[in-house]
Amino acid sequence: YGGTVNVAAYWINPAANDINKIMPGDLRGENANGDLRKLSSYGMAAVELTGASGELLQVAPGKKATITMPMASSISANAPASIPLWYFNEETGIWQEQGSAVRQGNTYVGDVTHFSFWNCDTEESMIEFNCTVQYPNGNPVNHALVKISAVNDPTVAGWGYTNAQGYVSGIVPSNRVLRLDIIGDASCGYTPIYTETFTAANSNVSLPLITINAVGGMATVSGTI
Repeated sequence: YGGTVNVAAYWINPAANDINKIMPGDLRGENANGDLRKLSSYGMAAVELTGASGELLQVAPGKKATITMPMASSISANAPASIPLWYFNEETGIWQEQGSAVRQGNTYVGDVTHFSFWNCDTEESMIEFNCTVQYPNGNPVNHALVKISAVNDPTVAGWGYTNAQGYVSGIVPSNRVLRLDIIGDASCGYTPIYTETFTAANSNVSLPLITINAVGGMATVSGTI
């Protein structure tokens, strides 16, 4: 291609409170060995190249481009000297390991062969987690945001919403001390209304029934369409 190349790029802060709403996927990744792993992000970016007429462009076969990914100051203390690079596979919904990046100050720098969503992540083994949330009268808590994070490591976190039965499930890292936060109305802030700490070993975790008194900013609406 010869001509003007337009670059659209957006950095995604993995330490943002609303990261679950702005990132693709759920931080599951397939590593170079084909193993499914839980990822901990130190920075993501979306990059798209277009030509003068708006046509999509890609790096030429056999060529590479260098990307520099900024790092959030709140997680830089735990950032390793080198880290795998992962791109988001839009067909599978899974991050795919491809290449690596090295730390230079508070950035990661690495070479890529194409552009899409890119992610700097460490990996670890994972297990399945689930819990059910109810009110004191036994009714299920529907659509409450449940956040699971590693104690003392904000880069390790996952989110999910309870369904109509108050049930939520997903993957969490194994061999970690984890914190569960239930957040009623995330649009009004991320202050939890319930917090619990538990240990995840090498087997799946199913927490005992959780009872909470109220979920701020939420109401039950019923009707017929």
